[in-house]
Amino acid sequence: MKKISIIIPCYNVEKYLDRCFNSLVHQTLGIENMELIFVDDASTDKTLEKLMSYEKQYPENIIVIPFEENRKQGAARNAALEYASAPYIGYVDSDDWVEPDMYEKMLAAIEEHDCDFVECRWDFAKNENHRKLPKRLGEPGYMDLTNPEEKKSFIGSHVALAVLWDKVYKKSFLTEHDIFCPEQIRYEDIFFCYLAFIYAKSYYCMDKVLYHYFVNDEGTVRNKHQEYQFDKMEVTFGFLQTCIERGLMEENKDAIEWLFLEKYYVYMLWEVFEEFPERSYETYLQMRAVIREWVPDYRTNPYRDLEYNLFDNTMLRLLDYDLDEQQFLLLRDKMLTSIERADAQDF
Repeated sequence: MKKISIIIPCYNVEKYLDRCFNSLVHQTLGIENMELIFVDDASTDKTLEKLMSYEKQYPENIIVIPFEENRKQGAARNAALEYASAPYIGYVDSDDWVEPDMYEKMLAAIEEHDCDFVECRWDFAKNENHRKLPKRLGEPGYMDLTNPEEKKSFIGSHVALAVLWDKVYKKSFLTEHDIFCPEQIRYEDIFFCYLAFIYAKSYYCMDKVLYHYFVNDEGTVRNKHQEYQFDKMEVTFGFLQTCIERGLMEENKDAIEWLFLEKYYVYMLWEVFEEFPERSYETYLQMRAVIREWVPDYRTNPYRDLEYNLFDNTMLRLLDYDLDEQQFLLLRDKMLTSIERADAQDF
C-alpha cells in the first residue's frame, strides 16, 4: 500500500510540468511509496501528452485522469481524491515544485504527532535561484486545537492564508468531515482550508521551507483586475453557509464568523480599493448588508482582540456607519494614501 497520494491538477502547463514531475518522482520517500494523481483539466497544449508519458514510465505509481471539458481546480481535486488509496493526502500545483525530502519529513511529522494535518514553510520562486520568503504565519510546533486559546491563536495566524499545497492531511480526516473544494469557481482552496481549520483537533507546523510556489504571471490567480477576483466573496460566503447547514456554529461561531469577516470583507474590500476603485462603494454596500444580516455580532466577536494594525480596525469600523458615497470615497482615498499595502496583502 502506498503511503501518500499526491493530487496535481494540470491545465496548459507543458512548459513547467517536467520540473514539478521530477521533484515528485525523486522524493527521498521513494516513488514506490507514492501515488501521484494528475488531473488534466482539458488542456489545449501538450500537457496531457506529457502526463500519459509519465504514466507509462510509472504505471504502478501514477494515475492520469483526463477531463473532456475544463472544470477548474476544485473539480480536479475532488475527482482525484476519490481515486486516492493512501492514508495521507498531499496537493501540489503543477507549475510549482518541492524539495526532495518534503514528503519524507512531512509524513514523519504527521505520524509522530498523530495530528489531522501538518504544514511546512514555503517561498515565492521566480525560478530555482530567485526565491523570497513570505511572512511567517504562526509559530512552529504542535497545537492542540481542542484548546480554545490555541484554536484562537491558530485561526488568527491562518486567516490571511488558505492554501492546500503546503500541507499533508490524513485522508480519514478529509473524508470523515466531507472536506471538499467547491467546483466551477476559483479560490476553492479558501473554502477547503477554512473547513479543515474548523474541524481540525490537532496540527503541526514544520519550520522548514519544503515547497516552492512559482510566481507565474500567466497563472490563474496572478492576473489582477479580473472579474473572477470576486469569486473570493462567493467562496467565503459558501463556507459560512456550509458551516451553518452542518450545525458547526454552536461550538465554532466566533472562529467561523471571524474567518468570514476577514476574507469576505476586510481583505477583499481592500483589494477592491486597489483593483476596482470604480466599484468600491457598491461592493461596500453589498458587503455591509450581508454582514449585518448574517454576522450581526461582528462588533463583539472576541477574535477582534487579534487586531493589531490600523488597517483591520478601520475597515471593520466602516461597517458601523451608513456612509453615503461621498463620505465613503473620501475615507477610501485617505486609507489608500496612509496605510501600507503590506498591512492588507492577501498572499
